[in-house]
Amino acid sequence: MQRQQNQGRSRAGLFLLGSILLAVFAAAIVYRVIKQNQDQLREAQKPKETTDVVIATHDLMVGMAITAEDVKVVPLAPSSIPAEGTYSLAADLVGRTPRERILADEPVRIERIARPDAGVGLNAIVQPSKRAMTVATNTEDAVAGLLQPGNYVDIIVTIKPEDPTATSAKWVTDTILQAIKVLAVGGALDQGSAPAPTKVTNQADGTKKVEVAKKDPKAPVVKLKPSITLEVTPDEAEKLALAVAQGDIYVVLRSDIDTMQYANEGVKTSRTLIPGLEGQPAEAPKKIEATAPVDNGGPRAIVIQGSSRTDVQFNPSGTTESASGTKRKNK
Repeated sequence: MQRQQNQGRSRAGLFLLGSILLAVFAAAIVYRVIKQNQDQLREAQKPKETTDVVIATHDLMVGMAITAEDVKVVPLAPSSIPAEGTYSLAADLVGRTPRERILADEPVRIERIARPDAGVGLNAIVQPSKRAMTVATNTEDAVAGLLQPGNYVDIIVTIKPEDPTATSAKWVTDTILQAIKVLAVGGALDQGSAPAPTKVTNQADGTKKVEVAKKDPKAPVVKLKPSITLEVTPDEAEKLALAVAQGDIYVVLRSDIDTMQYANEGVKTSRTLIPGLEGQPAEAPKKIEATAPVDNGGPRAIVIQGSSRTDVQFNPSGTTESASGTKRKNK
């Protein structure tokens, strides 16, 4: 009896010890999980590394000077900053001019801003060594009125040859310029409306003040002639000026990503346009030559009328046949 009681006590002690060990093991697992969660929470609460970047508060138009209200500084994660260079101080952009349209909340990249000494307006967006040249054209007819600043076009001219002996064609057509950037359409430097005139003044503290001129409602409305402004080299400007002065120019729109120069097949004329006209001279009138009549053994006579002389031969039927082969009734 005593032995059974001792065995029962031993089993109870072993069960209690096992329970304690399992409880300790479970507590260790729970502690480890809680610690991992706390470490993750602390890592998430740590302030991430950020960089100050200047962004646009609204859409910035091409050629319009930037004011202090147009930009602001926001902290951004390095992974969200464009690879191109950006600005960290808004004061560095005041008075500068965008060369391309910048959308709202978009980081302002250095490559899209004109040089500090470039000025304001059209001259600020012209590339170095290039020229801005305006040519009169019907903007409604130019690619059905869909031409926008920033597009690329080819220029075709139809012109009368200066030397008429050089070609038999009265008009010739050729592509004289390729992949020319459109800077402005009419008075607009951007796809939106034309930018308002601005005035930039230097302040005593070295900063620049930009003022937007207010439109006078009583000022007369000036209608601009239909025109486009192109970015060309000096040599291209001379070609274009001659084409405008002596011929008719046509604007051909091309893809904005297609700026390659393609081989030109040469001057086009109506004969090259319609192959059937090339090398086909007018047919000369056929000359009818007189043929001598066949000698049938009949009597012959020579009829002289003024300065003309006709050899006549009589047929057995009583008709005559001249040298020209025309038969005449004998009266």
